[in-house]
Amino acid sequence: MTSLITRHRHLLISMFLLGVIGLCFGCSDGGDTPFATTTPISAVTSNIETDTEKPGVQINDVSNGENQFTGLGCSACHSTGSDKIIGPGLSGIKSKGDDYIRESITNPAAIIVEGFQDLMPKGFTNLKQADLDDLVGYLNSLN
Repeated sequence: MTSLITRHRHLLISMFLLGVIGLCFGCSDGGDTPFATTTPISAVTSNIETDTEKPGVQINDVSNGENQFTGLGCSACHSTGSDKIIGPGLSGIKSKGDDYIRESITNPAAIIVEGFQDLMPKGFTNLKQADLDDLVGYLNSLN
């Protein structure tokens, strides 16, 4: 034989939920204000500081950097590991620093790795700054 609570479980749950809803409405001030007020997102986000607003902090889109690396044809001559293709492998290039990497991309004749020739294309000075930053970020992400 089942107990009264088990037989009327759905009824008890429904009554409990109605009580909670009634309590919510009973605690409201009854004024003209809506139950939930909304605040425009611009008002909420206007006071939030982001890393991109702080000087000296750079956030790179590594995925776009990888797309730049492939789309510009870098992978035809450079491996992302230590393998040498036509140019040197890029594993560990992060240790050279951002300025070295940027200079190697935008002015490749300025820095020629020992054992390699000046064969890198010269047209990368036309890269958008954001794309160059993302490419440098991607190269920094390589092991």
